[in-house]
Amino acid sequence: MKNVTTRALYFPTDTEYIAAIGADYPDAGIANWEEARCLFSDHGYNILDIRCEAEIDQIGNYPRSLPSDHFGGKIYEVPLILAKSQYDSEKGKKVMKNQEKNENFLKRVGEIFPDKNAKIIVSCSDGRNRAIQALEALDSAGYVNIVGLRGGYNMWNRTWDAKMRRRNLPGDFQEEWQHGADGCGVHATGATFQNQDAFQYADWKDDTEWITI
Repeated sequence: MKNVTTRALYFPTDTEYIAAIGADYPDAGIANWEEARCLFSDHGYNILDIRCEAEIDQIGNYPRSLPSDHFGGKIYEVPLILAKSQYDSEKGKKVMKNQEKNENFLKRVGEIFPDKNAKIIVSCSDGRNRAIQALEALDSAGYVNIVGLRGGYNMWNRTWDAKMRRRNLPGDFQEEWQHGADGCGVHATGATFQNQDAFQYADWKDDTEWITI
């Protein structure tokens, strides 16, 4: 993986930042919510939301209608794992149950992105279990311009509102390098997830134990 220094905040007028991010990806492999927004808005990357339908309905979705001044990529929803949201009396909340592999995942992605050079940002809830599995699957299928979204939808939604405006939320962020996520190769450059940093902010981590497909 390229030795990339994490840059600060994305602003649509910061041409230097935009050019630098464009040069880093897809080789860098993983983009945080600032870098992903830059790739999405300025470099033609599409967001592939791989969360299940029940999860999207319960937690929230990426903008279904993008601002008129957005000329970047588009947003697509293709679940990697199918599941239903059911109330768990022991946990006192709704959880994702009846999980099963979406056998049509790659077929549907292929219909949306027939060109294996398509630029794709893969997003699950928190950028961990399912994102890694999906990136591996897409890599094996021959896609070359794929990027994982660090923090997934949960962190994206803490930064950007439904109209793609920056939120101003309170909170302290702490880098954590020992998160225990599995490493995996994505590009020929050897991008891995072994040192994916996590940012502690409320409950952004998905505590669902997702199956391995």
